[in-house]
Amino acid sequence: MLPPAAHPANPPAAARGHLGSRLVWLVLFSLPLAVVITATTLNPDPAGHGTHTQLGLPPCGFLETTGLPCPGCGLTTCFSHMVRLEIVGAAAANPFGVALFLVTFFTIPIAGWGMIRGLPVMDTLERLHFEKVVVLLAASSTVVWLIRLATTIF
Repeated sequence: MLPPAAHPANPPAAARGHLGSRLVWLVLFSLPLAVVITATTLNPDPAGHGTHTQLGLPPCGFLETTGLPCPGCGLTTCFSHMVRLEIVGAAAANPFGVALFLVTFFTIPIAGWGMIRGLPVMDTLERLHFEKVVVLLAASSTVVWLIRLATTIF
């Protein structure tokens, strides 16, 4: 067992409180919070995609051009379902979006804690194995998109 001073939750005073780390934590807190708050203001599109147009954004160019969903098709709809705890609707819109929403949502308290405590960002992300989370998200996004393409084409 590590002595209290060397425990990862209690970094040395020199490692805590760095202004740069607190600013990074602030960004990692604010952006996901803005995404979640925005999702609460949107009504999920019954088509399973297109909810983002409520923000004044254009329809998906990839979908309009090819008739096939892009990897991001349905993510905004999924998030707007997830904030309402409508998991079935969220998964129907974009199954990958469920995992992405959960990572987005849980980034908020982690970043808040890091900002309050002044934890070093990279050390904390390393301890949380965030690189593995990113790889898993990228892989699952690709797999889900390929499955969606296959089911649309065939």
